[in-house]
Order: sequence, then structure tokens, then C-alpha cells
Amino acid sequence: MALAILAGNGHGAPLPAKQEARRRLKVVHCRAAAPGTDFRSGAAQAPLRLTRRGRLVLVVLPVFAAALAVLVAWSALMAPAKAGGEAVGPGAVETVTVQPGQSLWSIAEGRVPDQDPRVTISQIRQLNDLESTRVLPGEQIVVPLAR
Repeated sequence: MALAILAGNGHGAPLPAKQEARRRLKVVHCRAAAPGTDFRSGAAQAPLRLTRRGRLVLVVLPVFAAALAVLVAWSALMAPAKAGGEAVGPGAVETVTVQPGQSLWSIAEGRVPDQDPRVTISQIRQLNDLESTRVLPGEQIVVPLAR
């Protein structure tokens, strides 16, 4: 608590000469200004509060960013592993007509027996622009030759 001593009538107007001689001093008790007080307007600003939604954002946003960074790092480390397959050169393929009861698996095992059938099936799908591994009897597909 602070003390202030004011002279005059408190309105800022000059005192008449008679009262000037008998000027009284008035003691006024003042409070110290609160932190964050805007001295121009005299209003105190409310302290910063963090809401439930704000706390949620402060927790979820960094977790999401960390998960995204881990995903990007993992995909960067795994990308070279996909590049291990050899590409089939032009002319190293043949056209095969699918017989009743045949699947891509049986065709892959029969045409390229020394290679994993999954790799051969992947190559067949790429060569023929197939969306699935299902083929119909009578369909003609391009199959890579054995090396």
C-alpha cells in the first residue's frame, strides 16, 4: 500500500486566494498497480489462461509431428529395400494363354521355377497392368522368361 499526499480540492482547478492560504493536505491510500495493468486506460489485463482445448492442441500437435517424422524417416530407410528387384529387359518376355484352372501362381512357378513366385507375379502384374492377381481362362498375358 502506498501513500499519496494531494494538495488542493482534487479537481485540478486553481484554489481561490483565501483558500490558498489555508491549504489542507489530504492523505489518500493507494494500491500498487497489478501486473499487466494498462496505465493509459487504468484497466487490468486478465492473465493468460490455457483452456482444455489449448492443452489438447499443445499435446496432440507435437505427438502428430513426431509420428510424421518417424514415418518419413522409416520410409526413407525402407525405400532402398524395394529397389533390389531386377528389371525385365525388352525381349525377355513371352505371351501365355491362361488355361482353365491356372492361376498367376501356377504360371509363375511353371515359367520361372528358379525365382520366388511372388516376385514373378509382381512382374506379371506390372507388365500387364493388372489390378489384382485374378486371371480368366483364355486371357493372354505377358510373362517374363527364366534367366
